[in-house]
Amino acid sequence: MSDIVNLSSVSERKGKLNKLYENLEELKNQFSEIIDKYEEEESGSRDVDTLIEALDALEDAAETIADVLEG
Repeated sequence: MSDIVNLSSVSERKGKLNKLYENLEELKNQFSEIIDKYEEEESGSRDVDTLIEALDALEDAAETIADVLEG
């Protein structure tokens, strides 16, 4: 009996992960737009660098979730 997996639970988790992945993709797009505006306005490079680091973290998170969804 311990080998039985609750498929609805697995499906629910994957659905939540997929929604989270989609939200991260949207956030990445928004960050990219904001970074572009900062670069156009030639704002301080430190601000741009910090935003790029945040974007990189979002990309890493999205990639990790995609790996889990594929596995």
